[in-house]
Amino acid sequence: MKFNTFYLILFIVFTFSNGLAQINGKSWNTVKTAGQGELTCVYYQTPGLVFEENGKMQGVCIDIMVEFKGFVSDKYNVNLTFKFEKRIPVFTDFINTVRNGKNIMGVCNTSITSERKQYLSFSPAYMNNPSVLLSNQDAGTLRDFSNMADNFEGYKAVIIKGSTHEKYLKKIADQYYPNLTIEYANSGTDVNAKLRSNAKYFTLIDFTEYFDAVRKKMNVTRHPVPLNELEDQLGFIFPKGSDWAKVWEEFLTPSFKESVKYKKIVADNLGTAFVNLIR
Repeated sequence: MKFNTFYLILFIVFTFSNGLAQINGKSWNTVKTAGQGELTCVYYQTPGLVFEENGKMQGVCIDIMVEFKGFVSDKYNVNLTFKFEKRIPVFTDFINTVRNGKNIMGVCNTSITSERKQYLSFSPAYMNNPSVLLSNQDAGTLRDFSNMADNFEGYKAVIIKGSTHEKYLKKIADQYYPNLTIEYANSGTDVNAKLRSNAKYFTLIDFTEYFDAVRKKMNVTRHPVPLNELEDQLGFIFPKGSDWAKVWEEFLTPSFKESVKYKKIVADNLGTAFVNLIR
C-alpha cells in the first residue's frame, strides 16, 4: 500500500509540474444565466496573435476576444471577462491541457484539422494560415521540392513537435530527401533560434513565426515552393462538447472577417503587408 501511494504521489507531482493538471472554468450557460462571469483561458504564445507585454495581453486573438465581449454584451446582456489562467510554452502540452480541461478556451494559432476535431471543439476560423519554407540565408533559393536534396545538402530540418507541418515534412522528405535528419522543437521561438544559429537548418512554419522572423530582422531566406495544401484555418479551441464553441459560432461569422474592424485588427497587430496573406 505504501509503495502504491508513493507512486501515486509521484504521478500527481509530475502531472502538476508539467502544466497538465486539469483546469476548470465556467460554462457559457452558467455565465449567461448569471448575466456575468469569466471565460477561463490558457495560451501558447504566438507572435502577433497572442502574447504578454508589459503585463498586458496583446495580439490579433486578444482584439478579437474584445469584440466577442461586446457581442455577448449586446446580444445577451452578459458582462463577460477573460481570465488567463496560464501560458503553456510547449505546444503539445497546450493542446492536451485544453483537451483535458473543462469549460476553458485555448488561444493560439491552432490549425483546424479533422483529427483534432475528434477530441477538441473549435470556433469558426478566425484567420487562414499560410505556411512558409524558411532557411538561414546561406541556402540557395528552392523553387521545386524535386531539388530539395541538392539545395539543402548538409542541412537538417527543424519542426514543431505535434504541428500540422510535422506530417507534411515527413511526406515530402520520404519522396525527395529520404536521408534528411529531422529535429523537433517545442515552439516557434525554438525553431527561429535554430535558424539564427550557425548550423544549417530549414523549416516549415506558420506565417506567424515568419512574421516574428521578419520583425526581428533575422537573416533568413523564404523559399517560394508551392505550399497551397498546407494553407489551413486557425481557430480558438475548447474541450470537446464545450458550449462556449456554440456562442463563438454565432459571433465569428464570415461578415465579421470581411469587416473593416477585422482588417484593422490584423493590420494593427501584424502590419498592412500581412492583411492580404491572411483572409
